[in-house]
Amino acid sequence: MKRLLRMILSRTSLILLLVLVQLGFLFYVLNYLSQFLYIQIINYTLSVLIVLYLLVKEENPIYKLSWIMPILIFPLFGGIFYIIYRQQNFSKKILNRYKAIDMERYDHIKHLENPLGNKASKYLTNLNWPIYDQTKTTFLSSGEAMYEALLKDLKQAKSYIFLEFFIINQGEMWHVILQILKEKVKEGVEVKIIYDDFGSSSLPFRYHHKLRKMGIDAIPFNPMRLHLNFAMNYRDHRKIVVIDGIIGYTGGANIGDEYINKISPFGHWLDTGIRLEGDACWSLVICFLENYRFQTGKDVDYLTYKKDIFLPSDGYVAPFNDAPLDKELTSKNMYLSLINEAKSSIYVTTPYLIIDNELSEALKLAAKSGVDVKIIIPYIPDKKIIFMVTESFVPELMQAGVKVYRYTPGFIHSKLMIIDGSEAMIGTCNLDFRSLYLHFENSVYLNQVNTIKEMILFFHQTLKVSHEVSAVKRKPFLYRILQVILRGFASLM
Repeated sequence: MKRLLRMILSRTSLILLLVLVQLGFLFYVLNYLSQFLYIQIINYTLSVLIVLYLLVKEENPIYKLSWIMPILIFPLFGGIFYIIYRQQNFSKKILNRYKAIDMERYDHIKHLENPLGNKASKYLTNLNWPIYDQTKTTFLSSGEAMYEALLKDLKQAKSYIFLEFFIINQGEMWHVILQILKEKVKEGVEVKIIYDDFGSSSLPFRYHHKLRKMGIDAIPFNPMRLHLNFAMNYRDHRKIVVIDGIIGYTGGANIGDEYINKISPFGHWLDTGIRLEGDACWSLVICFLENYRFQTGKDVDYLTYKKDIFLPSDGYVAPFNDAPLDKELTSKNMYLSLINEAKSSIYVTTPYLIIDNELSEALKLAAKSGVDVKIIIPYIPDKKIIFMVTESFVPELMQAGVKVYRYTPGFIHSKLMIIDGSEAMIGTCNLDFRSLYLHFENSVYLNQVNTIKEMILFFHQTLKVSHEVSAVKRKPFLYRILQVILRGFASLM
């Protein structure tokens, strides 16, 4: 009951309510104006022109259909709604600033030679995300493991701490971390935090001001507004920790008690992450500072935060980020590249499975080609409507030979992909439209490191407590109709 009350009274609920009021007012005005014939003609003409524009626009076909359908169904309103809602609402000045920040990476990351010859690594180096070999990696097989290791490293910080998370929820986990950060500030350690304003909407209003009074440089990413704006869809889904430039973390876990199973709203919460120590942390520093500069507009001397540390490693590591503003679908392209490289096995864990035609066909082609494709999804979903869409993708994948499993103890939030036992990708990017097209994400590409063996062991251990979806039960007619409708709008969810 308390959880429901908090949700109803949260900033997110208030803003959603006000957005619904705006939508209602918009439809009321358009409906009133539609009684005039010339207004009807203008709206119909506008809708037809927008549909034609969408047909020729260079964009994912699923996105096009998601807009074309409502425009055709509601031609009087669809065109106007598209104009108001779909536009980026980022000024040219802001987009140019992001592009300039992105291009500056070439000045701050040394151009290392790529020791690998595969397509995935070449793609990353072409985007100026180097392949490092002097970095120690540690696989973290749960949110609890990440939390335990993180606390130890935070306490050892000497120079600076960067934290970037989609969600920060008040609770035991955040309380303990915050106490350490406050102590570190007193010791003279620089602390910067970026948190997504929507993902962390349970925090008190203007919480960043409270943190700043503690000496913490806190930035809410893309603050929520009360007006309709497609730019509100662009959320910071990254999870980055950098300590003194020599230790870094990323993975699926945010800061909240559910991630370490102090509370269990969806059964057992299973997450994964990775700890980096060494040269590759520099790319994580760049990831953080690029977003910090973009959000604040401040200039930063990157080299102030650079620390050289070289550790022996048994393979190659490449941290990288992804952003919706550069139109380079880095995470999706990496997934596609890895899937297409697979010769024997593809192991995937993902909380959501809402993929476009390219990824779906790539997975199905791999399975039909004899590759062992296994995907683990949750048994207890965190969002039932979203999971209905995930369910709709399962039958067609199974028919192609993909094996789908559901994590029986609860909710699996881990985002990893392992290819042929020798390559892997782990980070924040879900296999869904929001992560692949709309969110700011980050991941780590791994090649030939022993950590991959630990990831494979984790995957097989997770399989043991998961059950294979051997046959999809036929759902009630109305349920299937709702699935079709939701899938049609999957790219907007």
